[in-house]
Amino acid sequence: MKSAARACLLVGIAIAMRAQGPEAAPAAPAVLPFQPFRLELGGYGDYFQNAGGWWRGFDSTLWIRKSPKFVPALTFDSRTSDAGTERYYSFFSYANWTPNFFTTQAVSGTPDGGTATLPLLFPRLRYDAKAWWKLPPHRRAVAGLGFTRYTLDNGLNGTIINPGMLYYSGPLVFDLEGFINRTEPGSFWSGSGLLAIQQGREGHHWVGVSVGGGRQTYRELMNLPLAVRFASVSVDTFYRKWLTRNSGFVVSAGYFDAFHTYQRFLVTGHVFFEF
Repeated sequence: MKSAARACLLVGIAIAMRAQGPEAAPAAPAVLPFQPFRLELGGYGDYFQNAGGWWRGFDSTLWIRKSPKFVPALTFDSRTSDAGTERYYSFFSYANWTPNFFTTQAVSGTPDGGTATLPLLFPRLRYDAKAWWKLPPHRRAVAGLGFTRYTLDNGLNGTIINPGMLYYSGPLVFDLEGFINRTEPGSFWSGSGLLAIQQGREGHHWVGVSVGGGRQTYRELMNLPLAVRFASVSVDTFYRKWLTRNSGFVVSAGYFDAFHTYQRFLVTGHVFFEF
């Protein structure tokens, strides 16, 4: 029972991954006239019921927004439990190609985990790319199409196709995302969706909530080949507040339920500085 729960934990987290970025909608820290750098530091507690127990972590992200054409971000994440520590490194960026077309891209991975005592909680290697088009006549609607490729251990890997649509209405941002997942070995297909709503503006506050659900399918190879299928639902929320012109805090919470398999509870707290 423990090995099955551990297997569902490592693969379920990988397949449930969303488009890589700090919040649901692709709203990068604004470029000039804001400060050219943003450093965000914080920690979190992550509890997996029926699989993995408590994990605690520290992460940091440095945004470099000196150019309106290219905005990169570097992230380091360290997650620890009684089983050990797992590190995750990520490079993420926005590229503005024309007034109506931009892309997001990222590469990330971990050198740790995947042992008998330390489960793999992050992809071994992952890369993402997504193209976005601002639609006429008012450019309030933004259509996106993304691609993700990730690898785990024991021959497990997958591909995610991610169509999406953003809509801006005053201080509100609506984000509808779909995820078409293909996992190997076995060429298993599954799908999920996500709806997110954000409200606010840069320099004052952002608040948002997202709800997702779908099915995940993969083949477990740790002992004997076994097709594993389960449904899941998730709810996440965050609040970002500027306390001064160049500093503030972020708090967030999340719940993920892989029905009849495991549940995940997440709380985070961060501070950020712009300079």
